[in-house]
Amino acid sequence: MLELRGVQVGAGSTPLFEGLDCQFDAGLITSIRKGGVLDGSSTLLKCCAGILPVQGGEISWKTQSVHQMPVDCRFQAISYCFEAGGLVSLFTVYNNIAIPLRYHGICDEDEVEERVQRAMTQLGIAHLTHAEPHELNDVQQRLVNLARAFAIDADVLLIDELQTGMSQVMYSKVVAQLQAQAARNKTVVMVTTSGDEDGFADRHLLIKDRTVVERT
Repeated sequence: MLELRGVQVGAGSTPLFEGLDCQFDAGLITSIRKGGVLDGSSTLLKCCAGILPVQGGEISWKTQSVHQMPVDCRFQAISYCFEAGGLVSLFTVYNNIAIPLRYHGICDEDEVEERVQRAMTQLGIAHLTHAEPHELNDVQQRLVNLARAFAIDADVLLIDELQTGMSQVMYSKVVAQLQAQAARNKTVVMVTTSGDEDGFADRHLLIKDRTVVERT
């Protein structure tokens, strides 16, 4: 379980979230619908991943403070999937997925290859193995970010606006893979925008008035 207690998040002097209490349970897909442009949704996910600090309150995973966890432990537990970017320009797709596994010593080289190939196949991007980031479109970049999270086998997947630009067929296939992750007791949290299909999610939230509320 990923839990937020009294969380305050801001961009400079601008408050984005105040006194936010929320929890995301394992085995469920949660959709957080954006409340508007610059609503802080991406910042919130990055705070949940420990990438950005909070201004108050605490975010914890399995009762451990996310921001106090050793970096390698946090990396293996929680993966943030960027909406744009998030890839090293000098590395191929294969190495963008593989390098974090090597750097953190998660597994040996044989298993690295197995994990990377499996993740790319699951998301239909095996043909991009040798491509470089500048050769990818926005959708492909997001899929590589997601494949990296799959390869890491993180317990928590934080996914920022995945659907934009995807065909319905492609999106349906990716959703099936996310449902498979949830079935393995992973925590899946997605930021979605108006018009995105999220009927498959187990829980639907909306960003409103500097907090998140249940969406009906």
